[in-house]
Amino acid sequence: MGWTHSYYSTETWEMILRGKMGEEILIKTARDELSPKVSAVSAVVNWGKSPKAFIFRNYNHAPGRLSRYAGGSGYRLWQAVRASSAAPGYFQEFPLHGDIHQDGGLILNNPCALAVHESRLLWPSLPFQCVLSLGTGRYDNARRGPATSTSLRAKISNLIYSATDTEGVHTLLDDLLSPNVYFRFNPMLSSNVTLDESRPEVLHQLQKDTQLYLDRNRPKLERLCEVLMTERSAIWKTRDWIGGKAWELQQLWQCDHFL
Repeated sequence: MGWTHSYYSTETWEMILRGKMGEEILIKTARDELSPKVSAVSAVVNWGKSPKAFIFRNYNHAPGRLSRYAGGSGYRLWQAVRASSAAPGYFQEFPLHGDIHQDGGLILNNPCALAVHESRLLWPSLPFQCVLSLGTGRYDNARRGPATSTSLRAKISNLIYSATDTEGVHTLLDDLLSPNVYFRFNPMLSSNVTLDESRPEVLHQLQKDTQLYLDRNRPKLERLCEVLMTERSAIWKTRDWIGGKAWELQQLWQCDHFL
């Protein structure tokens, strides 16, 4: 931990990723008609004083539609996962083409707003049918501290929490999008759980917390299912088909130029 700044073997992690994913390039996955548009987010930490979001995409935007976020589609699958999972303290940061990547959760712990932004660039004229945000659970210790001053440890903890907060993005999207379009599920946990938790009793408690949350939010879950299963009208299906064919031609053109 002191020498490499990582608790786990980064070399082993990279070996697993390359063994499972090979050397496939992100944009080439677009040739599969069943492949959705996918992105993974990392934080580049050597661009100025603050980390910057970087998006590994398996798609390209149309000419003239520029994303607010840097990124690219010419990287390998394993590199995208390696960069976006480089959580400080767990794995070493990931140097790639002169950039140093760490876990994207450092600045975009809830990437839902980023997904909305990217979707708007891809399909600017289409309304959202459903935006689904899935949280990994949250723990809120509601105990009130002393009213005099906070300790240095508390100040650092508050700074980290504000940087990785997920609920601020949720509040924003909840205000901007229709309740029949935007859905977020993020269970309240009975204890604070670390990223690498593996004890069976703790994982079992996670399951119980999640099931309790889903039981309490069953009407919302049922409404989500109705939205996802709603058939699109003939007009929208025609527009989807035309848009799909145009997208296929665009991807073939991009892949040919990439090769």
